[in-house]
Amino acid sequence: MRRRKHPVQIYLDDDEYNMLCEWSSAAHRTMSDYLRELIRHSQPVAFPPIEYDEVLRELRKIGINMNQLASKAHSLGFVDEREYRADSDRLWRVVAELSSQMSRGGVKFGSNEDMGC
Repeated sequence: MRRRKHPVQIYLDDDEYNMLCEWSSAAHRTMSDYLRELIRHSQPVAFPPIEYDEVLRELRKIGINMNQLASKAHSLGFVDEREYRADSDRLWRVVAELSSQMSRGGVKFGSNEDMGC
């Protein structure tokens, strides 16, 4: 038994249709699902590009390697601790900012204003 019983037909010009296709595809949703989310006042978001995960993974590896090198260098007495700490802090701030942006919803595609609402 179908839960949704009310079909709705709308007419879009080429630009509107292309935007709807682009936004729903970027959000990994069907057009129907994308429009339902807009109706429910939630903003569908695009999935992060695959490159995002790769960059984040590499940044984490670099941070871990920096920590290992610092530990070894410190035990041998060859580290400029202040400079290392500044670089390390900068790296972890970038990782945290990337993670924070994605946890807040990532890249937004479209809005109610764009859809003429």
